[in-house]
Amino acid sequence: MQVKLKFIAVIAAALFLGGCQQNMSNSKHVSDSKGVMSRNQNVTVVEQTRLNTVDISKVNSFNKLRSSTEGLFRLGNNGRVNHGLAQSYRISKNAKTYTFKLRKNARWSNGQPITAADFVYSWQRSVKPQTRSVNSNLFDGIKNAEKIRKGERPVSSLGVKALSMHELRVTLDHPMVYFESLLAYPLFAPQHQATVQRYGSQYGASANKQIYSGPFKLVKWHANSAARTLVPNPYYWDKSHVYLKRLTIVTSKSPSQDLKAYHDGKVAEIQLIGKQIPENKNNRDYVVRPFSLMRIIAYNFNTSNATNKKLINNRNARLAISHAISRRQLINHALQNASLPPKGFVTAGLSKNNLNHSDFANQQEASSVVKNNSKLAVREWTAAKRQLHLKKATLTLSASNDAISTRVAQNVKGQLENHLPGLKVHVNLSNSSRLTSRVSHGKFDLLLTGWGADYPDPLSFLQAMTSNSRHNYGHWHDAKYDRLVNTISNNQSTNNQLRWEQMLAAEKRLTEQQGVTPLYQQADSFLTNPKLNGVVHNISGVVEDYKSAYWVK
Repeated sequence: MQVKLKFIAVIAAALFLGGCQQNMSNSKHVSDSKGVMSRNQNVTVVEQTRLNTVDISKVNSFNKLRSSTEGLFRLGNNGRVNHGLAQSYRISKNAKTYTFKLRKNARWSNGQPITAADFVYSWQRSVKPQTRSVNSNLFDGIKNAEKIRKGERPVSSLGVKALSMHELRVTLDHPMVYFESLLAYPLFAPQHQATVQRYGSQYGASANKQIYSGPFKLVKWHANSAARTLVPNPYYWDKSHVYLKRLTIVTSKSPSQDLKAYHDGKVAEIQLIGKQIPENKNNRDYVVRPFSLMRIIAYNFNTSNATNKKLINNRNARLAISHAISRRQLINHALQNASLPPKGFVTAGLSKNNLNHSDFANQQEASSVVKNNSKLAVREWTAAKRQLHLKKATLTLSASNDAISTRVAQNVKGQLENHLPGLKVHVNLSNSSRLTSRVSHGKFDLLLTGWGADYPDPLSFLQAMTSNSRHNYGHWHDAKYDRLVNTISNNQSTNNQLRWEQMLAAEKRLTEQQGVTPLYQQADSFLTNPKLNGVVHNISGVVEDYKSAYWVK
């Protein structure tokens, strides 16, 4: 069986029509039914990591939270923005004010109405510094959000206001062409103030210490447990299009045990790891899904080792490291999966130009910098050593101790040592908590890490590498790059083509300077039961949505 890899094309452009009304209440439900539904509508799937909270202000990853959480919008197939709790909305002529009309039949899982005030409370709670939300920067662009995060303005000044029980107004600092897609992220869902206050520090720590706005509700789960169970929310506004009776999500035990559970019919989907991938490529249930996640080498430009600091701050040295690595060899030997060589920092399939429909990744102008060129790598490395008066160097590459990261780190070490004379690479593997601590204290030279898009727009990548970004772990600083991204972020114009060209210029600057070195775009392989239909998969944000999933006979 030949497996074809299909990219999900996400168009991140928006048409700003003065005073226009976007009415989605009459949108027709489109069924993807491919057969008669079976009587058993219970589904079990496997995920790789455990969930530590369902507090949307504090969770690190929103994967699979979409099933129990809904905001104004939700993403459908191919990144299409679908109606959620918003029945309709209006956009002002200057594209800086959105007025949303909420559904009057929107209810929490306890039957209470969801109101505009629930959105105001939720957004203010996530933005205020005391909450310490790791995702609070995603509110930047909403009026005063950045100043509130920095403690410069009171949280009450955030540009969100309840005009009535079912009418919400949002004011932006500047137009945001991806705003509707951003609002589909669970971070922007409502929260019930009385519930938050009732449970205090235990809010979101177990199934019964939270109420839910989405199509499902949790009934069995506590923080870091190995499994969680969801059932339909009986008060969900669109419950007629929720077909599953029970959704169970279990944490992977081991690749071999997961595979056995799949063959025994106990789970509907598993992720394949290592040698399982080539062994199952001809299985009719084999599926490949690319994600907007770029695995990278991050450089610590402030490393405590004086010699290594000079080396890392030398552009020729960073270019040499990039040119010394064959991404295809890395993918074929260390990963053995369908991951993709990079064309730049921004992943393929994330966003398309609304004029010529070209993929942003294909238009990146410095792609040669992230391709293997051994001869050029040696010349650049020799130039760096000459400039720094070095004959040899030893760099530490820090990485997580999971199986995939370990293989990638060892492969990178081998390639760098083989192609860059006089370089030794020491691999330092740590568990996730220890690695996080080391990174936060700046105790690394090179770091194997990654970045994924929270919304389908190149800016989701570009913002991560600005000087003031908390995700710029190595403190790369480039004044020209900062100015470019700042211009894009604070763009007062609705000229999408100009914005596109500015983003390409920023990406080119980052890649040519090698502020980070892209390694590969992650694409994972799965075995998925073909009788499970209706699951929405997207390349960015929350990648799986089981709202309208169902079994067929």
